[in-house]
Amino acid sequence: MFGKSATFAVALAILAASGCASFPGRDPALDDARLSLDAARRNPQVAMYASAEFDQAAATLRQADDLAANGGRYNDVHQLALLANQRAATAQDVARLRSEQAALVAQRTATDARIQADVTQRQAAAAQLQAAEAQRQADQAQLLAAAAPAAYDYRRRENEPLYEAPVTSVRAVVGPPQQRCWVERQVVDTGSPGINVPGAVVGGVVGGILGHQIGSGRGQDLATGIGAAGGAVVGANVGRDAAGTVYTQDVQRCANVSTAAVDYWDVTYNFRGYEHHVQTTSPPGRTILVNGQGEPRL
Repeated sequence: MFGKSATFAVALAILAASGCASFPGRDPALDDARLSLDAARRNPQVAMYASAEFDQAAATLRQADDLAANGGRYNDVHQLALLANQRAATAQDVARLRSEQAALVAQRTATDARIQADVTQRQAAAAQLQAAEAQRQADQAQLLAAAAPAAYDYRRRENEPLYEAPVTSVRAVVGPPQQRCWVERQVVDTGSPGINVPGAVVGGVVGGILGHQIGSGRGQDLATGIGAAGGAVVGANVGRDAAGTVYTQDVQRCANVSTAAVDYWDVTYNFRGYEHHVQTTSPPGRTILVNGQGEPRL
């Protein structure tokens, strides 16, 4: 009887050593794998960036649970549990790395977008300045075009028939008045008593005679005028007290003088019952040459 028991115990030991025995109890590695898988499931980064790795860990844990439920070998279940735990941790690490990479890519994209926006804004500002400058040049050109007189070509065309149109009126247009200025001598009295008029007359005559004796030609005329003015001053002060003094000074006088030069002639003529106008640089005759439309040909 003792021999049979010993033989049975040895057989059990051999079976246990060879790994052929069934799962003796609950493996703590399964609990660790479930905790790791639950932690990975609650991580939103895993669902976004490591879903395939998480699915592999979950599938491995299911294999371990199925093998344990079906009485599989302890070592096989233990190895599957460790593998599921490792794959769950790997899913967490992969999710973190991919999330950081995605953040870097997003940051570079945002930086590139800001740079492009700045470039676009500068280009838009430059384009706006160019548009404003172009508009200013267009407005200036329009003003110059409006201010410029219309240029007409009055030359005769080849083989163009011409007709004589009677001139009905001619008006000479002169230029605008011009300002002419000159300097003349003026007697100034600084006192209240009246000027010695007889003395001024006599002094002017005497001074003019004396000045006329100096020089000749235009210089003599100038000396005569100066002598007359000086003599008038001296004569005007004769018999006056020190309260007032009579002297002369140069005074500028200006006046608008109409110019006699003609700028152009405004000519009115009649052709086939219609009145026409033309401006010429010289006075026309009794008739003016025109084409069939009444346009002048000078």
